[in-house]
Amino acid sequence: MSQIQTQRKTEQRTRRRVNFSDTNHALHLQVFLEWLPTDLHDAPGIDWSRLPRRLMAYLVNTVGSSPFAPCMALVAAADLGPGEEYTRFTHIQRLYMLLQYVQSVCDIQSPSELTKDVWKCIVATHGATQHLHSLFKAYRTLTDNALLSYVEPLLPQQRARVKDALLPPLPYRFVQQHFSDATLRDEQQQRRKDKSDIVAPLHTLLVALVRFRKQAAWRLFQAFQLAKEQVQKGEAQLPLLFSYEEELVTVNQEATTVAEVRLEKRAVTMHFRLWDFRQWVIDHADDYYPGYVRCAQGWREEFTLAKREFFVEFLDSEEDLLWFGPMIKYGLLCASTPRRMSPEQAQYRKQLLKNLGRSHGLQCSRDGLLTPHQGFTYRLAVAMTRGKTILFDPESLYRGALYAASLATLALTNGSRMTELLQVSADRFKERSYRVRTDGNSPEETRMMRLQLLLPKGKHTEEQRKLFLISDGAYQYLTEIAQELRAAHDGRIPVIPPHSGNKKARDLSPERYLFQWAANSDGQRGALHPNDVQALLRFILYGLQFQTRQGEPFSVTTHLLRHVTATAARHEHEVPPAAVARALHHEMHTPGAIPEATEYYSREPEAEERALIDLAAFQTTVEEHAASILIHWPDEQERQSMDEELRESFGRWHTLLETALGFCGNVDLCPRGYNRTLCIGCPHLVPDFRKRANALHWRTVYAKQADELEAQGNEVDARQYRLLARDLDTHLNEMAITQASIEDGTRKPVFLQLASAPYDSVVIDAEA
Repeated sequence: MSQIQTQRKTEQRTRRRVNFSDTNHALHLQVFLEWLPTDLHDAPGIDWSRLPRRLMAYLVNTVGSSPFAPCMALVAAADLGPGEEYTRFTHIQRLYMLLQYVQSVCDIQSPSELTKDVWKCIVATHGATQHLHSLFKAYRTLTDNALLSYVEPLLPQQRARVKDALLPPLPYRFVQQHFSDATLRDEQQQRRKDKSDIVAPLHTLLVALVRFRKQAAWRLFQAFQLAKEQVQKGEAQLPLLFSYEEELVTVNQEATTVAEVRLEKRAVTMHFRLWDFRQWVIDHADDYYPGYVRCAQGWREEFTLAKREFFVEFLDSEEDLLWFGPMIKYGLLCASTPRRMSPEQAQYRKQLLKNLGRSHGLQCSRDGLLTPHQGFTYRLAVAMTRGKTILFDPESLYRGALYAASLATLALTNGSRMTELLQVSADRFKERSYRVRTDGNSPEETRMMRLQLLLPKGKHTEEQRKLFLISDGAYQYLTEIAQELRAAHDGRIPVIPPHSGNKKARDLSPERYLFQWAANSDGQRGALHPNDVQALLRFILYGLQFQTRQGEPFSVTTHLLRHVTATAARHEHEVPPAAVARALHHEMHTPGAIPEATEYYSREPEAEERALIDLAAFQTTVEEHAASILIHWPDEQERQSMDEELRESFGRWHTLLETALGFCGNVDLCPRGYNRTLCIGCPHLVPDFRKRANALHWRTVYAKQADELEAQGNEVDARQYRLLARDLDTHLNEMAITQASIEDGTRKPVFLQLASAPYDSVVIDAEA
């Protein structure tokens, strides 16, 4: 083998081995310079050591040996002026994507071949889409600004040294001639509206479903902890069988309105076997090398007690493992296709990921969220493929469900953007009391709202921070996250900087951010990446498949949830549009509106207070309705005190006074006066599924009356009766939802008086 071949193989091994996410900048630079064309090493005016490690990694690992590699390197280095690192990196990605299109469609191999005809060919091939528009805008920004600013100060001889790596500018007004900003913007807004219109009617149910899934993951984690404690205390031996009863609940896929929603339930008994890696290798010796088995038998190397790591084997069909069984079986929580997966399974995995809008798995960048650390994950994947079974770590999975539930609930109750979600901090909580009157006859009630002081889109300084409401449900999840962080870091929440992938990273300082995990001892890393947020949302909402009216599938994103929240607040809960706009921190761009600065100084305190109160009422209503979908059963202490505090407890659980269709959850005077009409449509009505016959009877009566009035030409009164029939459809559906949830002891309505202890149903069989 020649010396050159040996050197190339050494360089390739170095590039594969280097971890650009660590702090070894000298090694990063060495590997990057090995990749960089020699002619550019001393490019005039460029200090390659200043290139961010993320850009180095992208150029080395993604651009690689592309014929446009010199162009990409020069553009990346020329664009190192002031600006957001995230935006800069996005522009570089889009530039390379466009150059890949050019290379594949037109077989272009050098910058000199990039002519107007080539660009017109790309537009003709791919169409004047929003995506292609963004690629051309990135090209224009980088060539007209970054490269031009770099080249202009150079002397003629210096320009000659880099001319072969310079990308030519686009033809004059090319983007304006082939892409209409207004048309593309309108199309984008319409597509987003079409999606939000599909999801918005299910807004409250999504809040409830997220809560249910988080609780279900908690019950699984508790059963795992109980089994693990048995082994750690020496009361049982591995492998240890355990099981518990659960009710699987899914939402029918075709539902688009509350009246159409159906909960499909199925009671199962889930069976597990608890393992650690030592016992697994010993009991599956045929799947491992003899020397490795001897290490396990002798407690050597990674099999020592100090490195003991527990996991579980699921013994039933993946369809019975809550909502995420197929995700584990087909490796959707792994970044790449697991080794030894059959071609058929690999193809099915690819289809499942396509349904999620992903090309790779949902693995988070922080170890311990969804999946454990890399070594643990690798050993699990190897054991799964060799044993043809389902193995996972319940602790990491539950933590992922907790973070996902918190993110989803925040997005669904206060409409936070991605950058705002990632800012939530233990140091930014504020409380403010406010007074509300629930109806015209009752006295004012004092309530407490919790807020975060965050930096919204378009704001860059501390003085520009705005208040964001935190709902009670989201606050509970955030409190649990804070407890998890303190438990993992000796009673403290680490102070860390925001992730460099956060668009707001440049404007933010290190804080005790809550959306972090496994922070380094130096406090430099730990924050979640925006991709982690998207992965967690797709995890908690897995199985919900949404399609546009044209039949195109789409995934739920934080931005979509923001629009869904605004739509639900305005149209489902009648929050004033101005309050929604202010609470979601929309900029004032409407012609004729009061200028933002004037409005701030003249009306900000009063307007902001009113908007916060309106949105707080919306959050309370949403979470109360979500709780009524999957009703929570009081704990043992609450049940014991029920005799003494019956009215208070019944009032708390919305089951105080019996009505024709259920129970009244209002402890004050009826807000509807004498016009009660069977309480149909009342927000305080808690329908009782045992009174379904009553609802069906009156639904038939009102539909008949509507038909008769319509036949007489009385359209006004006919419409009123049809509205009553529509409300009864909703109540009938709510009755079905309640009936579907009563078999789970944690979600039974108080009026049934059926005590249940789900954790007592965990059965551990040490003999099996």
